[in-house]
Amino acid sequence: MRNVRDNFILYISFVLLTLHSFSQQVTVKGGFVQDSVRIGEDIEYWMSASYPEALDIVLPDTLYSFTPWEFSDKKYFPGLLKNGMVYDSAVYTLQSYEIDEVQYLTLPAFLVKSADDTVVIEGTLDSIIFTTMLPPATDTLSLKTNLAYQDVDSMVNYPLIWIILGILLVVAVVGLLVFGKRIQKAFKLRKLKKEYQKFTQQLSINIQELRKSPNQSLAEKTLGEWKAFLETMEKRPFTKLTTKEIMSLEYTNELNGTLKNIDRCVYGGIIDDNLFKDFQAIDDFTQHRYTVITDQIKNS
Repeated sequence: MRNVRDNFILYISFVLLTLHSFSQQVTVKGGFVQDSVRIGEDIEYWMSASYPEALDIVLPDTLYSFTPWEFSDKKYFPGLLKNGMVYDSAVYTLQSYEIDEVQYLTLPAFLVKSADDTVVIEGTLDSIIFTTMLPPATDTLSLKTNLAYQDVDSMVNYPLIWIILGILLVVAVVGLLVFGKRIQKAFKLRKLKKEYQKFTQQLSINIQELRKSPNQSLAEKTLGEWKAFLETMEKRPFTKLTTKEIMSLEYTNELNGTLKNIDRCVYGGIIDDNLFKDFQAIDDFTQHRYTVITDQIKNS
């Protein structure tokens, strides 16, 4: 057991002595080529390594983290072999976005012993001075007090605003002159259509009720709604006209018997099961007049 321990100690001592011997022969150096740097400006950093031929040493590649420096480019020079020693060198192009007055950088080399065993060999530390792009501020100038009124141009360009308003006014007037009648017709037709749809919808409901149950009250209400709508559409006082006066109009001949039947129900209390048919005739007449009026508006 003692022999095993002694052999292990001897092995460890041999390895340490070997590494110490190699470390004395391995030299890693580096430094900035320029003596100052500005933000975002390319700066070159040289690096060299000398080591025995038996060792496998590599310099940082493009995947290495140069933080806080930004990597830009790398120039690698083929190694030289002389008297059993290898001499490698490379130049890195970096950029800095820090504003520290003095900035530092050291790059290591890597001793590859196996696929999973790598030893880091630190290089020399170098510094560089940060140079600002702004000129140095001077306090040699003194402020001069001037209390005199200075006319400053207004931020609001009133003449331009008036010109724009004038142009818009002219465009609006021209638009009304050219398209005024067409716009007015469109509004009239839209309003009339909305009122007609509302009237016919209610009239259809009333006709269905009269079909089920003819009654004097609903007939009177429906007749009044019809006269009110005709008054709006025809621009005539239908709500104030009697049946005889309505029949005297040039386009109401087809309503002669219809209005008389409705009057017998409304004013005489005579209920007819076919009363709903008279209001269907009212509906057909109103639809025809709506078509006539809309055509008149379009062609006016």
